[in-house]
Formats: sequence, structure tokens, C-alpha cells
Amino acid sequence: MSTTRKDIVAGIDILPGYSIRSSNRQPHYALVLVDLDGNIIDSYEDVSFARLLRLVWEHKPSIMAIDNVFELAENVDELRKIVDMLPPQTKLVQVTGWGPEAVNVKTIARKIGLEVHGKLSPLRTAYLSALIASRGEGVVVKLLEEKTKIIVTRGRSVGHGGMSYDRYRRSIRAGILNVTKTVKKILDQNGFDYDLVFRKSNGGLEKSIFTVYAPRDKLYGLIKPFKNKSVRLIVKPVYTNKVSFENAGAEKPRKGLIIGIDPGISTGIAVIDLDGTPLFLHSSKNFDRGEILNIVSSMGEAVIVATDVSHPPELVKKTASILNAQLYLPPRDMANDEKHDLINKLLKKYPWLDIQDTHERDALAAAYKAYLSISEKIKQALLKIEDIDLYINKENIKINIVRGKSIAEAIEEEIEKLLNKKNRSNQITKDKTLENQNTVEDHSRKIKKLINEIKRLRAYIARLENKLKEKDRLIEDLVLELKYVKKSTINNDENSRKINLLIYENKNLRKKLEEMEEKLVETRRKYIELSKLLEEIIRDKEIAVPHIPNLSYNSVRKIINTSKTKNTNHSIIYVDEIMPLDNDTIQILRKYKVAILTEKDYGQLYVDLKVPVIKVKDAKFYDKYAFIKKDVLSLVEKQWREIEEIIAEEQYERVIKLVAEYQEKRKKSSE
Repeated sequence: MSTTRKDIVAGIDILPGYSIRSSNRQPHYALVLVDLDGNIIDSYEDVSFARLLRLVWEHKPSIMAIDNVFELAENVDELRKIVDMLPPQTKLVQVTGWGPEAVNVKTIARKIGLEVHGKLSPLRTAYLSALIASRGEGVVVKLLEEKTKIIVTRGRSVGHGGMSYDRYRRSIRAGILNVTKTVKKILDQNGFDYDLVFRKSNGGLEKSIFTVYAPRDKLYGLIKPFKNKSVRLIVKPVYTNKVSFENAGAEKPRKGLIIGIDPGISTGIAVIDLDGTPLFLHSSKNFDRGEILNIVSSMGEAVIVATDVSHPPELVKKTASILNAQLYLPPRDMANDEKHDLINKLLKKYPWLDIQDTHERDALAAAYKAYLSISEKIKQALLKIEDIDLYINKENIKINIVRGKSIAEAIEEEIEKLLNKKNRSNQITKDKTLENQNTVEDHSRKIKKLINEIKRLRAYIARLENKLKEKDRLIEDLVLELKYVKKSTINNDENSRKINLLIYENKNLRKKLEEMEEKLVETRRKYIELSKLLEEIIRDKEIAVPHIPNLSYNSVRKIINTSKTKNTNHSIIYVDEIMPLDNDTIQILRKYKVAILTEKDYGQLYVDLKVPVIKVKDAKFYDKYAFIKKDVLSLVEKQWREIEEIIAEEQYERVIKLVAEYQEKRKKSSE
């Protein structure tokens, strides 16, 4: 049987002496093509980048594998261009992983049972990369969708007064409506994917916003910005992270989610799990379908998308369709009283919930109503599982029930999976699954810890507010008593002492009141800060790393002993001051592969230390952790690569030197 293109995996590696940073000459690579059984189809010891692209287009492999994607491009923007040049069906995979969990090719090859000895040639590295990728290892380089915003709004602000003013305002609204219809017609005729939100008003629209899922240049010649007295049309690109990395092979544990959406100029999003627990709640003018999909995919698997109206907006329908989720619609539009009742039930159960506006309220009410519609069936399934003396994935059962399977079918399917899993002999797959579960569980624990901290702060705020009320009442009583004493006709020493005592107590109480108000302000500030950090972690935009004041041996050892640094879950630390730095500390940093983040720029210090030292800006601190933008992982990865290359080169030079010395001694002894 002939090999089909989807069964081909290409492995590549840059040749020594070539650099992607060189502007004088094109980089050259080794290329190996294998089938899924590891058989070599073809190999090339030296191909230019142009020839490499031609061969990739000729064979159209399902995967192009490499040990370091920055051997193809100097930065993320250039990498995006490279990915654009590949055939649509070809995925670019970095086989060594990404971020702090990255390892070298030899390590990952041995992990999947391949024998590796000695220094690897580029051709051998390319071959191993292809084999590793064919086993489902590594991370896939993913392009994030480019978007364009089209905003239709009034041309200028309107003044006040009179019937002419009302007519003018209606004419503006009618103009916005007409332009909106024209833009919609153009987008529909040219087959663009888009979302549309608008604000209605008497006589037309106040404003409309299109989110078009295409780059700005695709709209040239079709829709142009303009402004007149009545209407203004704005066209602007939306810049997001252009490249992301996701696991190529390992399957993430499923977590079923219910998504509530309240679309509009400001869109509210609520995410709850299949136990009815709120996980995410936010509203923003910047939410579009792409942003919603990113949030949901980082948290789990959407099984229901809900809204509070019986006739769903296009944004809700499209989101449900893309997520392959059921669309839950109430039989009739939810009334405000019904929403308040649902929210009050949630607040009693989850008092830490912070609902900022009606958009968040409506989204959460819709999600919770959808949950109530399936909660009884889920409870029945969980009761049946308790009678079965097997470890069954309850989350999968809940997801399958929501997707339409009967309780019996869902349970039987999980039992079949359990039997199949027991029959597997591939220990590597089991280890990989366990590793992924541990990572997700660790992330969950961090989020739960932050949520518990928010609960504690909210309870503390409530206690302070109650104390403030008590003090206010006491001061009022004392003031009344003071007035009464002053009016008393009996003027003696006892009354004078009582007056002075009351004045003194009043001053003390006011001082305490001011102190408590300051504490309350500080607590609220911490709560807001913590909420923002939690949101960034949930949206997978930031990472939390241990924060220590200096690199003393004891500080570093404590971090290693009390965290999971050994398992590379905490292989990055943030340090206020690196110097002074002793040799013992350097050795322990190297041993456990701990990278250093700091505010200062230490230039090429990482070359001498053989440990990444990276300058970061805008770090946020809470408790014993620093919160850093996730982009820093690529810099850490890059420096570890450079360090490995430096170490390998130094070892090679030492071997050459030893061989030369040995040959010199042999030469002298033979003379």
C-alpha cells in the first residue's frame, strides 16, 4: 500500500555554522521524512530554506517537527510568517515541549523508548524529531485569528433643546442604521465571518460594532472609514498574541462547562461547571466570539451555551455552533424578578460572588437556569455511580448526559474505557496522562486557593463594616448623653468628670473609626488586585512564580524543598536582588534547572552562570508569589537553549583539548 501524505512526518534541524539571525546567507537544514511506523521515506543532509519549503509542499506532511522553532525564525512575528508559508494541513511541532517543562531531544527520545548515544548529528536530530512527533509528543504552534473592528457611531455630539434637536437626533440614529445595514450587506456578499452587536434607540441605532474574523487588509476596497455630520465609520485592526503553543498529543482531562452570554455593546460572560459552581464572571466592551472561545478553551469543554432571551442573538448561536455545545433558551424571555431570585440563590451558596453590572447578572442567571434544567438528571447519575465499586470518571458521565446520552449509556461507555485502559500495555501513555492530570490539578489548586483568599477577605470586610456600624451607633448615643448632661441643671464635679470622660471616649472612638476605614480601603484594594490576578490566571495570560528577596543559599533551598521545583512545575523564581551570589547557590540553581526573573538588566550574566537571568517589567506581587505575563516562558526557553549549546560546545572543546594533549604525550613518548 502506498504511503499517503497524511501519514508522512517531516523532521528538520539547522546545520552547524548557520544562524537564522544572519542577514548574509540563507540557513540550511537537515530533513528526514518518515511514515508513522518510523520508516525513512527520504532524507536530505543539506537543504536551503527555500528548498526545504519546496520539499514540504511537494510531500505535504501532516507534521513538520523541530527541536526548537526559533531555528526557523528569530522572533514570534517571523515565526508566524513561516507557519503561513506551510501547507494548510501541515502542523509545526516543537518536539521538546515549551516553557519550563521543555527538555532536550535526547531526553524525550529516551522517554519514549528510543536508544540515543553520543553527540547527535543534524540528520540524526531531524530523524529523532520526526519519530517523537509521530508518537504524539511535543507542542503545536497555533496561529491565533486576526480580527478587524468596524464601528458605526454618530458623527458628532448633539446639543440640547427643542423639537429640531429631537428630529436631528432621530436622523442620526436612522443614518447609523442605514450604514450598519450597508456594511452587513457587504460582509454577507463577500462571505466574511463576523459578529454584530448594537444599541437600539427610537428611530434607529445609537451605535453598532462589527467584529470581522479577518485581517484588515482583506477589507481594503470593500469598506472604507468615513465621517460626515451624522455618521462616522471606523475600521481598525485588533492586535492579539499571534502565536500560541498547545500539546500535540496528550489529551486534557475534560471539565464540562455551561456558558452564559449576555451580548451587546458590553458583553457579559459567565462560566459555571456541571456542579453549578461559578468559575468565571466578567463583562467588557472588548468581548467578542474569539475572546469567549479563548476563555472557554482554557477552562474546559463547553457543553451548554445559554442566554436569557427566547430568541438568541447571532453571537450566541455562532458561539454554541463553534463549541459544538447545546443551545439553551428559556421558553420565554427571563424577567428581572426571575433573574434576581436565581442570583440570590447563588449568592447564598457562594457569598464571595462579585456581580458588577446587569450584563454579568444576566449572563450568570442564564447559565444557572440552564444548569437547573439538567441538574436532576446529573444527580440521578451520580447516585447510580456510588453503587458501582469502580473508579469511573464522573465528569465524563456528566458531559455525556448533557450531550443527550441516557444515564445507562454514559456509565457503560466509561466502564468500557476503564476496561480498555486496563488492557493497555503502553506505560508511557499512562505516565503522560498522569503528568497532564497533575498539571491541571495543580493549576486548579492555585485557583481554589485564590478563591478561598477572596472569601476570607470578603468576610473580613463584612466584619469591619459591622464594627463600623456599631461604633457609629455608640458615638450617637454618647453625643446624646453628652448633650443631656450639658443641659442638666445640677452642676457638680461628678457631671464635669462625666463630660470629660465622654469627650475623651468620643475622640478615641473616632480615631479607631478612622483606622478601621483605612483598613477597609486597604482590604478592598487587595481584593480588587487579587480578583484581577485570578482573572488573568484563569484566562491563562499570567503565571505565578515564587518570589524571594535575594539569592541566598537558604532562600533558594527553601523554595526547592517546599515547592514542586524538582518536577519543573516551579522552575522559575522572581528575585529582588541577585547579588551577592555564591557558588553553592549557582550549583543548586543549575542542578534543579531554576531560571531567574528580576527587574534589573544583567545582560550576558546568564552565559557565565549557565542559568537563565531575564529582566521582566510590570510584575505584580501577592503573598509569596510574583505574577508575570506568560510571554516570559518563551524567553526562558530561549536562554536554556543557548545555555545548552554553550555547555555542549565547551564540553566538545574540552574533549578536543584532552585528545590533543593525549596525542602530544604519545608523540613525545614515541620519540
